[in-house]
Order: sequence, then structure tokens, then C-alpha cells
Amino acid sequence: MTQAAVNNAIVLHRLSVSREDVRRADELYSKTSELQKILTNPEIPLAKKYDIIDKVFALDDTKELMKNFIKEMCKLGYCDEMRDIFDSYYRIDDEANHILKAELISADSSDEDDNAKQAQDFLKSRYPDYTIELTKTVDADLLGGYLIRAHHKEYDRSFEGRFCQLERKLTGR
Repeated sequence: MTQAAVNNAIVLHRLSVSREDVRRADELYSKTSELQKILTNPEIPLAKKYDIIDKVFALDDTKELMKNFIKEMCKLGYCDEMRDIFDSYYRIDDEANHILKAELISADSSDEDDNAKQAQDFLKSRYPDYTIELTKTVDADLLGGYLIRAHHKEYDRSFEGRFCQLERKLTGR
């Protein structure tokens, strides 16, 4: 992900485009690879690209502001980064609305609900102002326990992680 994609996502967010409008534009843009190929092709004239954008995004009643944003990205040559722009927009919007996306990785699926409750409580204590959205996955490589990934941090509650913590405490490292 480039800094330009992040900057364009910030601009999109500051334009006060609703998340739903961005999601619909994202779905339409991602639906066909042909549209992406056409919009990123430098040999196709800009006027033709604008016409295609108007026709495709008119099918879903996409707001004019969103269409104009995509046209501007075509003009500036950032259509190949639209996926990153949309992802950055979602991340920025989540941060602005105090939504924390976290990943819970469990050793097995039988403990998932118990671990989810513990992880939810732990994250609520760390991030009290945030609404927590957990996605659950199972990793058979864990011996037991769970890992939590949130805000570019990893909280290790696995057996292996606990053993390492105990070892560091006992050896004084």
C-alpha cells in the first residue's frame, strides 16, 4: 500500500462520503476485472473512461461525488490502487467511529466461544472507548490458548507464549 493510496483515502473520508456509498462503489469496481483493466489502461482516452464510469456506476445509483472521485483517480493514474484506497478508507472510517477490528486465533474451535469472551473483556480493558469486532480463526499450530491481533499489536495468550513469559521472568531477561 502506497502513501498515495492512504492520502487519497483520507481525502475520500474528508469528502464525507458515507461508508455505504464507498462499499457499493467498491463492490462495483471489484466485480469485474475488465473494468479494472479498462480504467488502468493508459491507451484508452480519458473521455472514454469517464463515459464508462458514468454508465457502470449509474447501474447502482452511485452518488455523483463518488463517481467524480473515481474519475479523478483515473485522471491522476491511481485506478490501479483503488483496492488499497478502499481498504484504507475502511480503516480510517473505523478509527473515526471508534471501531476496533481484532483477530482472535484459537488453538481449536471447541474453546472459541470461551476465548472470545476472554478476548473481548481483555480488549475492552485496553480500549474502553472502542466497539470491538472480533474475527475468529483456528490455528492448529498453537498448543493451546489464543492470540489476539489488534492495532498492529499481538497479545499472546497461548501456552507457548505463557511459557516464554515465565522463562523470561525466571531467568531475569
